[in-house]
Amino acid sequence: MKILVSAETFGYGPISTCLSVARELKKYKDVTLDFIGEGIAMEQAKLSGLFDNYYQCNVFDNDSLEKEKKLFKTYDIFLSSENIKGAMFALKHVKNVYYIDNLVWMWDEIPEELGKVKKFFISETFSCKKNFKRIGHVVENPIFIGPIRNMKSKKSKKLKNQLIINVGGASTFMIDQNIINEFYSKLINDVLATPGIEKFKSIIICGGSQVINSLKIESDLNVEVKTLENKEYIKKMKESTHCIMSSGLGNFIETLNQDKEIMYLPAVNYSQLLQIDYYKTIDLGFSLLNWDSFDFFKEIPLYLEEQAGVDLVVENIKKYNSGNYRNKINESVKEYLDNSQKEYFKKRNRLFDQFDHNAAKTVASTIYDENK
Repeated sequence: MKILVSAETFGYGPISTCLSVARELKKYKDVTLDFIGEGIAMEQAKLSGLFDNYYQCNVFDNDSLEKEKKLFKTYDIFLSSENIKGAMFALKHVKNVYYIDNLVWMWDEIPEELGKVKKFFISETFSCKKNFKRIGHVVENPIFIGPIRNMKSKKSKKLKNQLIINVGGASTFMIDQNIINEFYSKLINDVLATPGIEKFKSIIICGGSQVINSLKIESDLNVEVKTLENKEYIKKMKESTHCIMSSGLGNFIETLNQDKEIMYLPAVNYSQLLQIDYYKTIDLGFSLLNWDSFDFFKEIPLYLEEQAGVDLVVENIKKYNSGNYRNKINESVKEYLDNSQKEYFKKRNRLFDQFDHNAAKTVASTIYDENK
């Protein structure tokens, strides 16, 4: 059973989701997996070692996809993690197309053609049913499942006096990468300048290579900067006492039951902005630093077309890049370091226990059973 796999190059979310399902599919001895894509998705796919072949292609561009038409026709199954154009292209050339979406709760619409996939898996870290009722009429075969991550990860028994700062994939075709790189260099240095942060024996800064390789660290602290494969990152995160992170769904679910002191950084895309707003409403004791913490922020509404939402977030990033907000960052980080979140750990664990812990297996078994 040959499966061609793709994921949207939009931070770590889509590719991490994709890899969780790929690990389950690899358990079937007659399944072979190949990957097509580029950027952060290709980087993590290769680091995972889960695929036999890797095909470089801009899977968000119709002309690039057309050049790979013959390749697509050699597969009976195409699995897409939030890569809309790739999935719709595959519908014309591949027998069975499967699609996974983590963000149905926030979309303004679902393309009618995309709704024709064999199965449309709706991963619910946040409830999607209200918005799906509004926009989901085009989806012929929806399946609601839980978060697609490793949901059986145990807590580390040996903690280190360690801070991990995870900026996420921080790469997307929707934003000028130079703006993101400048932002994280400035923000990370502002964080590292916080009085008291020197208490950590080690500090790990990780994320996608485009950001990580551009960071210009000005601090004399013991800082390790690198791109990590997801399993390695999970190990480093679990042994750390403190986590400062981008607000992606993966970071949320991977740390929720790990009893960590958590701080979320300002959003670099539309979904992250909305996710931090959601974290406020569920009151889990996180330290939250979003753009509404700054005096230049203007309200950004729900259910915008994604590019419009991203553009409004980028306006905030540009304002931060052009000003001096170190004092603001230092105040927020110091408050985070000075206050324990332990009273919220049980509440976080209770929420984690409510989720379906077998979503990746459900996706993999559905695909396998329908094609064996």
